[in-house]
Amino acid sequence: MNTAPTKTGSGPGDRRQTRQDDRTAAGHPRLAEQLSQLDVLRDMSFYSEEFRNWHRATGELLAELYGQSSHPFQAFQAIIFTPLFLSCRCGDTVFAEAYRQGLAEAEALLMSCRSGS
Repeated sequence: MNTAPTKTGSGPGDRRQTRQDDRTAAGHPRLAEQLSQLDVLRDMSFYSEEFRNWHRATGELLAELYGQSSHPFQAFQAIIFTPLFLSCRCGDTVFAEAYRQGLAEAEALLMSCRSGS
């Protein structure tokens, strides 16, 4: 577990922030907020604006809390919400299944972040 604060910023004059350690990040209210939005997203599709906004905001939050080279951020970016491959025999259900599986993986990851484990 990383407990040492890390400074972020790209140059002189930048407002520097201290990245939170894992214990502090676990209690962050925005993690709970992103998790709560999953129920609504389950009834939408990968192509919805709501999903795009949620995915962007969640990635930004994980980068802010843990850093872009962290496991939580990298694991979130690696989640696949669409089928890996298609064939002419695939029906529309493969998109819905891949989307639901991606949301389940994201939920498990965010729950892990929230609990600090």
